[in-house]
Amino acid sequence: MPWDHVGGNVAAFWGRNRSGTRRGKLCRAYTGKEEKTMRHTTHITIEHVVVASNQPYEKVIDAFEARLGPAENWEEILRPLIAATASWELVTQTIEERIGASGLTIFSKVEHSPLLSLVGKTSRATQYTIGNPLFATQMTMYMPEAALYAPLKLVVYEDEEGRTFVAFDSFTSLLVQYQQEEITQVAQLVEQKLEALVAEVTADGGA
Repeated sequence: MPWDHVGGNVAAFWGRNRSGTRRGKLCRAYTGKEEKTMRHTTHITIEHVVVASNQPYEKVIDAFEARLGPAENWEEILRPLIAATASWELVTQTIEERIGASGLTIFSKVEHSPLLSLVGKTSRATQYTIGNPLFATQMTMYMPEAALYAPLKLVVYEDEEGRTFVAFDSFTSLLVQYQQEEITQVAQLVEQKLEALVAEVTADGGA
């Protein structure tokens, strides 16, 4: 499976889609000790969103990528700033110059379509890891574990009947478990930007 850039988080989940089907999510967090492992398990509910589009798969993909900043090597970009102990103003400016019109950028892109074709499927799927380093930092400064969800994941796919969909987990529902207003506010902002982006690329004539 080709990768444009290796990155992102991997998480097993159950979700809830707009058809009303409910499922639950199990998160396991643990901290290792020398001889003893301490584990804390939290059960949370997430909202899983699937948006249908009348637009062709390729058109949704093109519109989506056009509104996002290109995949960057953030390690290379940030290394000189960290070495120079740059001001946060300079860091913010450097990052914002590389963010797309949506306020988000691509961290990774995974094409599932080639392998689907090899097993005889006409369906296609492209998974994106997207986000904004500034928003991520505004959450992880309060709870480093929030890095599990930032950047977020989204998939654009086409089913066997040629119908196009965009699917993602509600960002707010993933992060509300931390019960910190500062994190929730950022999550809501990211979700607003994501919802606006998806609405634009899936709308009729939304190229």
